[in-house]
Amino acid sequence: MLIKAEERNYWVEDTGSGPVWLLLHGFTGSTHTFDECLSYMNKECRFIKIELPGHARTGPIGTVSMEKFCLDLAVILDELCVEEINILGYSLGGRTALSFALLYPERVNRLILESASPGLPSELERRERRAKDQRLAGLLYREGINSFVKYWEALPLFETLKKLPEKRRKTLREERTSHTVEGLAESLEGMGTGSQPSWWEKLEEVRSDVLLVTGEEDEKFRSINQQMEKRLSNVSWVEVAGAGHTVHLEKPRVFAKIVEKFMI
Repeated sequence: MLIKAEERNYWVEDTGSGPVWLLLHGFTGSTHTFDECLSYMNKECRFIKIELPGHARTGPIGTVSMEKFCLDLAVILDELCVEEINILGYSLGGRTALSFALLYPERVNRLILESASPGLPSELERRERRAKDQRLAGLLYREGINSFVKYWEALPLFETLKKLPEKRRKTLREERTSHTVEGLAESLEGMGTGSQPSWWEKLEEVRSDVLLVTGEEDEKFRSINQQMEKRLSNVSWVEVAGAGHTVHLEKPRVFAKIVEKFMI
């Protein structure tokens, strides 16, 4: 269903009953991102899935900053009569989950951050990342979705995905190509790592219980999460053997057990 927040419409799916868990996908993801993991879980929960600005059925809605989306999310939760939530976020969705927990601390109970970060620590790094994201947006407009996805799949960050069975890789490719050029370009501009605030100096203020999840073969995010663990108060960290950046897809049964255990 579409829910309006301010002047923007978001695609939202709301199913089940019990403790409320908000699921936030990564860049080029959708509400289907965690489907396989959820199929392995037994715990009864109410799952709210939102397609982030620029993605899939939400589509292009103008450039939306991280702060603006968090405000929209608060409005959406009000529309759904939800006061307090738990959040599972992957990558972009993890950065969004952390942002919401810091901007609306009274509304977040538990956080699961998969392959996520608090952003970039310095203005120089953020400026360089914004320039890189502008080049990616240019690639999108020049080459189109299919060529962009081929480029995205070839990034070293996703090297471990080549080990997946072809059927699972095809499903992921179909999810990634379900977007529009304009939508993904808006996402890069509005909610890219270089555009969002840096939360490194705010991590000590996170009130929620936090579970960090990374793949053992994802050296970049292992290092980032090692530093995050030192600054967060109520935190635990799980490294998943044999997985890279996309733990929920590479080790879905293991990831489902980790998530379910933290939900109890």
